[in-house]
Amino acid sequence: MTSRILLLALFLFSASLRAETEIIPLNYRTAEEILPTAQAIMGNAGRISAYGNQLIVNASPGKIQELRTLLEQLDKQPKQLLISVETAEDRAQDDSGYSVNGSASVGGVEVQAGRGEVQGRDQVRIIRRNTAGRSGNSQRIQASEGYPALIQVGQNVPLTSSGRDAYGRVYQNTEYHAVTRGFYVTASVTGDIVHVAISSNNDRLSQTHPGVIDVQSADTQLSGRLGEWMTLGGVAEDIDSDRNGVLQHRSTQGRSDTSVRLKVELAN
Repeated sequence: MTSRILLLALFLFSASLRAETEIIPLNYRTAEEILPTAQAIMGNAGRISAYGNQLIVNASPGKIQELRTLLEQLDKQPKQLLISVETAEDRAQDDSGYSVNGSASVGGVEVQAGRGEVQGRDQVRIIRRNTAGRSGNSQRIQASEGYPALIQVGQNVPLTSSGRDAYGRVYQNTEYHAVTRGFYVTASVTGDIVHVAISSNNDRLSQTHPGVIDVQSADTQLSGRLGEWMTLGGVAEDIDSDRNGVLQHRSTQGRSDTSVRLKVELAN
């Protein structure tokens, strides 16, 4: 009697170890996305392959049940997120100098500038100008948690350069360059904390150097609270120039500060 019970127990134990093949459908995640984690859990105790939105599993019933329990945690509907990126630029500039409309004699040589005398008198013009401004742009995109999203706008701008060929002839060459701004971002949420990996760019035509494209980019990972602005980075530039000419002088000083920040919210 005891031997029969022992044989029955051995039979049931071996049956529990017998490999079975099951097809497990996924509801929200793709099979390719889940596959690496499922294979790590399975180890050498079975085989898993992906087919469409299904996992094909060959393993013992116990191991398959363990995998199903894991999938209940992984195969959940991702949160819908609203991601905003804002770029702001503050500019301040101070121009000063003088310009003489008249004439001057140096070493027997007379130099004339501007209109010369007006009603018998030379004219002196004092230049003093202060300018300040603020500009910026904002972009928003809705994305699924854990999935990358891309938003980018811009235009192709013609830039012309000139030179001389082997025969000394002057030529001009026009090429189109992309001037774009946007960001590529992936965000995931843990509680009320959001984790973000982002690459952003903000290209624009230079206002002080024609034919030049100013390039600004940021590539980083950061974490913060949902619904709160997070600073990605910033750039500070100082402008200082001094120009002298015949009967005139001009100096320019200024500052340009650019900052980029990001906010992630739950989409309604």
